Amino acid sequence: MKTTLPGKKIAIIGAGKVGMAIGHILQRKGLDISAVASRSRESLDRANQYISSPKFLDINKAAESADIIFLTTNDDQIEPACQQIARSGGFREGSFIFHMSGALSIGVLEVADKCGALTGCIHPLQSFATIKGAIEQLPNSVFGITGDERVKLLAKEIVNTLGGTAIVVRNEDKPLYHAAACVASNYFVGLIHYAQSIYKSMGISDEMALQAMLPLIKGTLANFESQGTTKALTGPIARGDMEPLEEHLNAFEQRMPDKKKLYCELGKYVTQVALEKGTVNEDKQKELFQLFQGGSHEQESDSKYLG
Repeated sequence: MKTTLPGKKIAIIGAGKVGMAIGHILQRKGLDISAVASRSRESLDRANQYISSPKFLDINKAAESADIIFLTTNDDQIEPACQQIARSGGFREGSFIFHMSGALSIGVLEVADKCGALTGCIHPLQSFATIKGAIEQLPNSVFGITGDERVKLLAKEIVNTLGGTAIVVRNEDKPLYHAAACVASNYFVGLIHYAQSIYKSMGISDEMALQAMLPLIKGTLANFESQGTTKALTGPIARGDMEPLEEHLNAFEQRMPDKKKLYCELGKYVTQVALEKGTVNEDKQKELFQLFQGGSHEQESDSKYLG
């Protein structure tokens, strides 16, 4: 089987946001989406809005005639679905099966590999709230791809067809790859929520706080794009200004002591970014670090921040 897309039959197993968006874009590009499967009739009915192809509640029927199978279920359903298809003889020698989890290794597809299929992962490094949003956001996104050379060749062709850019992620690096994505997306949400909670203590509503911060957030993102993360750092830590930081810590202690620890932990890390940027020297970085540490020189576990 040649590792090219035209003429290949593609099955989508899992009618969620990512599966529907990928199937929709590939079908729009003229590829053959031969089947869509889901355990939910409601999901399949919704899928009719995005993909014109046979729909199945039985994943085995959807998989049996496909050359390429995308498992776009929830992470905890990927391995069981793969095993179910294998038991029914749904994997043919030389067929391809991809899961789309950022965290899971291709080891969850081992049973397909034993059936002679070629296994891999294609993960969009993106956050999707709706199917429509996913269709709009997948093009121009970066996709982490994992697999052997033949699998990566096809995966790159799929990503190019989706309008994205592929980066190779080694199987053993998947957990850290996904952790970084969670920090950039999920933890970022938590960080903005944390900032909102500080404004809320002043009597400012969440809605008003977000409205106030959005221009700052957007400006910072624009700086990321134009200068990179390190050069985008501004503020008192980047300048080495101790006095405003001491005021921050005093205010947390008096008004929001439960929020102080997180501020200090983030501050410790940012001192290293400031050192990397070159706006503070090593002595000032250590002074800043000790401010956030509370003046203690005894906590060996935190020495990593000091390089």
